[in-house]
Order: sequence, then C-alpha cells, then structure tokens
Amino acid sequence: MPTEFSFYVPTKLVSEANMREHWAIKNKRKKGQQRAVELVWLAQRIRVAPPVVVHLTRVGVRKLDSDNLAGSAKGVRDQIAKLIGVDDGDERKVRWEYSQRKGLPRQYGLEVRIVEVDR
Repeated sequence: MPTEFSFYVPTKLVSEANMREHWAIKNKRKKGQQRAVELVWLAQRIRVAPPVVVHLTRVGVRKLDSDNLAGSAKGVRDQIAKLIGVDDGDERKVRWEYSQRKGLPRQYGLEVRIVEVDR
C-alpha cells in the first residue's frame, strides 16, 4: 500500500506572470513560501522515497488559469523537490499535479498531498 502524506501550508501563491515588481520583492515572497513549506515538512517529520506524485492545491480568493496556477507554485515546487531529494523536472522520480479551490474571504494557503508510487 502506498505511503501518503498531506499537509497545509499557510502561504499565499500569486500569479507573477503580469506583475511589475522589483526582483527583491519576488525573491522575498518565494523565500517566504519555501521556508513555510520547509517548517511544516520538518515539523511533521516527512520522509518519502521516489517515485512520488505531488499534488499541489492552491487555496485563494480568485481562481487562476492553468499556466498561472503552475507558475504561482514554482517556488514551493522547487522546495518540495529539494526536500524529497530529486530534480523537480525528473519525471521518472516525481510527477506534479495542480488544482485550486476558492477559500473564504482573505483565506490563502497551499494543500500538499504526496503519494509514493509502487516501484
């Protein structure tokens, strides 16, 4: 039976595709998202072995289109891949899935579900 981990990260994922902001602001947001993921990961003592399927669900006030959805999660995707110990582009070791749902007013977050795939 595959091992599965689920956790919630209180962070705001935004579409950066059309934003005109200083690089330092974008970097600060990305680092904050990555740190939030890392803290929850370490607190729950998550250990997974590739290959895995990682499903990221963005919780937000408005929905994004599919390319902006994936782009908004790039920083957390990089961090999760680092914590698992894989290259985020290695499709043999990790498959990424994205979805989103509307939250309550001013509710933002990220739901992460990781499932180990039978080898």
